[in-house]
Amino acid sequence: MINNDCIQDVSFTDCESSHVGKLCLQLNCDSDCILVLRSMVSVMTARAGMDALQSNRVAIAVDELFANIATHAYLGKPGKVEFVTRIDNRRHSGQIQEGQELVFDFRDYASIGWNGDLAEVASRILAIDELCPGGLGLRLICSVADHCEHKILEDGNQWRLTFNIDHGKRSKGEAHHEYRS
Repeated sequence: MINNDCIQDVSFTDCESSHVGKLCLQLNCDSDCILVLRSMVSVMTARAGMDALQSNRVAIAVDELFANIATHAYLGKPGKVEFVTRIDNRRHSGQIQEGQELVFDFRDYASIGWNGDLAEVASRILAIDELCPGGLGLRLICSVADHCEHKILEDGNQWRLTFNIDHGKRSKGEAHHEYRS
């Protein structure tokens, strides 16, 4: 165990079979831990060859999801979040496709499960006069990630954010987005 108030455990797995490996952390759900999470995002986006704009977009989505877990799942109280990030071959409906993707998995153990529809959240039309603080985080996450997925577990929630690694072949605005609940 590492002596840090944010980190509960850390491992670097699959390094023998991959030049990038898979990074795993168990974090305390605390706003001070966002810097640790951001460091992991920085390392993985650099390994993926993403430019500064792509890296920033990934960081925004990951930060927002972590904040949502802390605020809505754990209601601001202490809790554990398992965080795994890796670079995979791109898949669609189980079939390997050309290219790679950067994957971020979050797993919490909160008693509160979100049961909304990510596709509905992402497509909701917002009226400027109805905007207010809060409630826009999932929409932001869905607009930045190429794929968002959520599962309610018996003892928490599982979230997956996927970002295509295209090395400048197309902009984020041209990407195809997928959402699963």
